[in-house]
Amino acid sequence: MYTLDKRIRQLLWSLAAEFAYMAIVGTRILPPRSLLRRHLARVITPEMISTLALKMSDDDTVRLNSTLGVKLGGMPKCEILNDVLPELYQLCHAVRARGGESLYKIVDVVVPLAISAATAGFEEGDVLLASYRAAAYGRDRDMDLVTKYFPRWHIVKF
Repeated sequence: MYTLDKRIRQLLWSLAAEFAYMAIVGTRILPPRSLLRRHLARVITPEMISTLALKMSDDDTVRLNSTLGVKLGGMPKCEILNDVLPELYQLCHAVRARGGESLYKIVDVVVPLAISAATAGFEEGDVLLASYRAAAYGRDRDMDLVTKYFPRWHIVKF
């Protein structure tokens, strides 16, 4: 479980750093080795969705399916997440239906990922959401938060 938590944190920080870079530089051009260029199912793995569901839900059915998903390398059935965890349901459904597409083509999954991660207790989910909003909308409050977490020298590094 610790390894999956670490992978989720790394993913959230990496995505947040890419959006922060785009917001600070003021560009919509993706770096060549960007996570946003990779397939959705390779970035957000089924085990990550199971881990988030396990951390967020109190429902026994969801916890059982999530535990099996973590141990066997899958994700819970998306339909059982619909009533209990709607953001995670959107993410689960996107990974199932559109997992072969590049993440930048379906960037709308970033918001459910960030909200689900923040609800599961990952501070990086809030940072990802702020970075995404700063890149997409250029809000001053979000830019302040982005520059707090990512000083310019850190962003230029990758």
